[in-house]
Amino acid sequence: MSQHGEAHPRLAAAWDEFHAAQSEALSWMTGSERFARFPQTRARAYHVMMEAAAMAYTFAVAPRMAHPRVLVNTVWQTDVFTLGQNGPDFYYGVVFLDGSQEYRLTGNFNDSVLILGQVIAHLSGHPQSDVVGNYDFADFELGADGSFEIAIGGEERPGNWMRLDKASERNFLLFRRATGDWNQQPASLNIERISPLPIDHYDADEFDEETMARRIETATAFLRYLIRDFAINLYEWYLGNASSKTEGESRTVVGGKEAQDKGFNTLVFLPGTVTSTVGSPTSNYAMAIFDLTEDEALILTLDQVPDGVYWSYQLGDVWSRSLNYMSRQTSLSMDHVARDGDGALRVVVSHRDPGVANWLDTAGRLQGSIVFRNYRAARQPVPQTRKVRFDEVMAHLPEDTRMVTAQERAESLHKRHRGVLKLHGE
Repeated sequence: MSQHGEAHPRLAAAWDEFHAAQSEALSWMTGSERFARFPQTRARAYHVMMEAAAMAYTFAVAPRMAHPRVLVNTVWQTDVFTLGQNGPDFYYGVVFLDGSQEYRLTGNFNDSVLILGQVIAHLSGHPQSDVVGNYDFADFELGADGSFEIAIGGEERPGNWMRLDKASERNFLLFRRATGDWNQQPASLNIERISPLPIDHYDADEFDEETMARRIETATAFLRYLIRDFAINLYEWYLGNASSKTEGESRTVVGGKEAQDKGFNTLVFLPGTVTSTVGSPTSNYAMAIFDLTEDEALILTLDQVPDGVYWSYQLGDVWSRSLNYMSRQTSLSMDHVARDGDGALRVVVSHRDPGVANWLDTAGRLQGSIVFRNYRAARQPVPQTRKVRFDEVMAHLPEDTRMVTAQERAESLHKRHRGVLKLHGE
C-alpha cells in the first residue's frame, strides 16, 4: 500500500514506463527511411503516436469488467481510430471478458454478409497474447430471421459456443461485421454476463493501485505493439514479401519501358493466419506498397470476380493508417466495383481522377499501402499490377470501361459521406 501521499512503487514505475515508451516508439517512426524521404509523412507520424496513446487508454484502461459491452466508437472506426488499416466496410466491435465467468451474446445478422468473432487470451502486445478461437457466425445455428444466441465462457456448452481462456481475466474479443454498403444495417451484438456476482466484485478496477499498474503496463505493451507491428512492420513486411516474389523480374511498365520496382507496386498473397494475431483466417489478403509520382498510375486487374462473400480494395498511408474514406474514394467494395465486359475487374490507383468508375484516390500520398480483402472464398486470387503513365491509362483499359462524369463522382462521394455518417453517427 502507498504511504505518505505517494503512489505504490509499481504504479509509479508503470506510469513512467508508459511515457518513456511513447518517446521510444515515436523514434522508430522518425528514424525510418520513409520519414526521411517524404516530408508529407511526418505530421502523420506524430498523429499516429497520439492515436496509439489514445487507443492504449481505450483498449487497456477504459473498459470496465463490471459492465461488459461491445464497444464500437472507442475502437477501430471511421477515421478516429484506424491504425492497422481498419476495413471501411467493417463495423467493428471489441469487448473484454473474464475467463472465469459466463456470458451470453445475442443479436441479428440484419444486412451483414459476414460476422466474425476472434477470441484472444490477452490484448495484443501482452506476452501471453494468443488466439483462443476464431468463429464465423455462419457456422452457428441461426433463427429464420437471422437472429442468434451464443454462449461464451471457459466451459464448453452444447450448441452455439465461443471459448474463453479460463486463466485470463481479460480475454480480448474482436468482432467484424461486414456489409457491402454503408447505408445498410449492420449486425447487432448485445452481451450480458450470466454469472451472478456481488456488485463489488470488480472494485479493484477502480481503487487498487497494483491493478491499475497492470492496466497501464498492458497499455504500454499495446502501444508498442501498435507502432512496432502496425505502423512500422506492416510496411516492411508487404515490401519484403513483394521483393522476394519479384526478384529478377520486371513488372513495371512506364512509357512503354520496363523497369524494376524493387517490391513496390506488387500485390502479394498473405493469408489472414499470418498477418497478425488480429488478422482474420477467414480472409485471403493481398497487400502491397504503392509508389507513384504525380504522373503515374497503377492498374490492378483480376481476371474474374472473386467468389468471397465479402471483398474489397482499400488504400492506406505508409504508417498503415486508412486514408480518408468518408469523403474520398480510397476504397471500393464488391457492391461498388464495376465489371468489365470481358468479366475482368480493373481498378486504377492514381493521384488524379481519371474519370473511370473504379478509381482509388491516393489522397495525395506518393507512397502508401494497398489492401485487397477477400473473405470466405474458395479461390485465392491476387490482383496483377501494371504501372503506366497517367496520360496513357485509357490505352490500357477496355473500350467498355465504365466512366463517370464529374457530377456523378460528386454525387457518389456525397452518398459515401452520408453513409459513413449514418453508420457511425459522427
